[in-house]
Amino acid sequence: MYRTLPTRRLGSGGAVRVVRRRLATEAAPTPAGPAPKKRHIVRNLFLTSTGLVGTFYLASPFLAFKNEIYYEFFTDNVPLGHAVMDYAESNDWNKATPESVLADVQKMLADAQRFVTDKINGTTASGTVQDTKAAARNTKEAALRIVQESKDRANAAAARIKTEVKKDVAETSAVVKHQSEQFTREIRELVRDAENALTQGVEVAALATESDVSAPPPASKDTAPDVYDAPLPVGFELPHGYRRPPPPPAPKEPEPAMEPLPRLTPALVSITGSEPIVAHLAGTIDNLTTFVEANPASAAQAAPVIDAAKADLTALVERIEKVRETERTELEAKLDDQTREYTVKLLELEMEAQDKLDGQEQDFRRFFDEERAKLIDAYRLKLELELETQTELINERLKEEVVAQGIELQRRWIREVKVHVEQERGGRLAKIEELATNLKKLERIALDNSVYLDENLRIHALWSALRALTASAISSPVRKPFREELRIVRHISAARDDEVVAAALESLEASDVPDVGVEPFADLATWFAREVAPKVAHVALVPEQDAGLLSHLASRAFAALQFRRQGLVAGDDVLSVLARAEYHLNEKDLDSAARELNQLKGTAKLLLADWLDAARKRLEVEQALEVVQAQATLASLLVV
Repeated sequence: MYRTLPTRRLGSGGAVRVVRRRLATEAAPTPAGPAPKKRHIVRNLFLTSTGLVGTFYLASPFLAFKNEIYYEFFTDNVPLGHAVMDYAESNDWNKATPESVLADVQKMLADAQRFVTDKINGTTASGTVQDTKAAARNTKEAALRIVQESKDRANAAAARIKTEVKKDVAETSAVVKHQSEQFTREIRELVRDAENALTQGVEVAALATESDVSAPPPASKDTAPDVYDAPLPVGFELPHGYRRPPPPPAPKEPEPAMEPLPRLTPALVSITGSEPIVAHLAGTIDNLTTFVEANPASAAQAAPVIDAAKADLTALVERIEKVRETERTELEAKLDDQTREYTVKLLELEMEAQDKLDGQEQDFRRFFDEERAKLIDAYRLKLELELETQTELINERLKEEVVAQGIELQRRWIREVKVHVEQERGGRLAKIEELATNLKKLERIALDNSVYLDENLRIHALWSALRALTASAISSPVRKPFREELRIVRHISAARDDEVVAAALESLEASDVPDVGVEPFADLATWFAREVAPKVAHVALVPEQDAGLLSHLASRAFAALQFRRQGLVAGDDVLSVLARAEYHLNEKDLDSAARELNQLKGTAKLLLADWLDAARKRLEVEQALEVVQAQATLASLLVV
């Protein structure tokens, strides 16, 4: 996906190097006999320092606009940094784009071309060459700036594209392709403009060189006053103080023909097929080679430059291939990382969905339990209402039957009276006494039926309240208060004046047990098996009195080595008592288990205090309810 960006950067660097070598090859003068030049160390040092400082001050604003930390460092610690940044901001350097920079460079190239043309038309060839060097140098600097800005834009685009890769691989491929094509077009335009400018400078330099070579050197005339160049008569000599002019220099021998320079396009056929920019640069260098061959004066220095250009282009292509391979490897690694990341996200989403389903299942189960409890309460209420209604109906029916029986008895009595009236003629008084006796029996039967019905209703209400109290206090799976149920049972039993039931319930009402409830048997057994029994077993060997830290540590250490006992084990030691208590708890005999554990003393008794208190409260409630149940059963039997 990022194969064009490294090509742009390397291609730009190669183009600059080729331009630099072309300038050095074609613009350098080639005197016949170069004299040894002096080494100007101070001047070179001054120029180098000036160039580096100028480059630093020119490049720092662009870098400061991209990096805020470097902006603060440059303005605070570098001399004239604040002034440079103000100048850059006032001239909108932070808004500079490759198009604007390219326009400025084109303008500079046009000015350089116009300046060179003016110099060619109005000055000597040597001045033209120097001006061409200056224009080429300015062009080179402008090209370097454009290349550097292009590199910065390429790096920024690459960073932006790499960031966008994490979002969408397909979209990033399209963006990278578009950016690559755009950067390639910019590089091609940049190289084309630089080549046009440099070709114009080279043509001017070539024209100047040809004029220097083709023009014959003028005969040097010694205008000194002591030179006598006129012919002397035979036998005469020059006067004292005069001399003859020096002989003319010997004509130079023609230089041997130079070997043809190598061409880059045939050597890079296998490479230029995949890189159009490299092919274009190779063709440009071959054109320059052809031009150099047409100018033998600069052909001697062109061969190393062309070889170096060939090596640079080859290295450039190799570097491009390496960068492509590196980018492809990085892209594959990123794709693998994204694959793993998306796989992990899919797993997380799947787990989250499963958790949501589990949560929904729990919510549905909870909703089902709540609805079932509501239905149970509704049916219980409905059953109580039906029972009350049936009881009222039965009472009404009994009353109607009693009334009907009374009416029937009255009718029968009337009939009997009539019969007896008819028969009383013989013994009227005896009949009257018999009727009175029957009437008393009838009244007694009616009273007995009324008492039976009232007692039956009271016993039924007592059993209903007792069942509700038992379900709330004893049979409930969780601890819950039962003060209201106890009050109802006490109210019903008070109507019967049962002293035994009143005494049993009075002890419960006086305590706080109805307000907090009692522990369920399952919780007591679990509490004893998981927490109380292991702790008591750890202090089984601790003496009852004067037990110290060492005694507890030794008891805990030896307790781990003892075997666990089960069943009805004989003995009065702690482990035997725990085994018997556990056996009774398994048999659901809380009373026997509490009696066994109540025999312990010392530290074991202290550890069992809370559990024994909870068990004792439950046993008290169970005993009270058993007494009430026994009295209710007895009352039921008495009624029958």
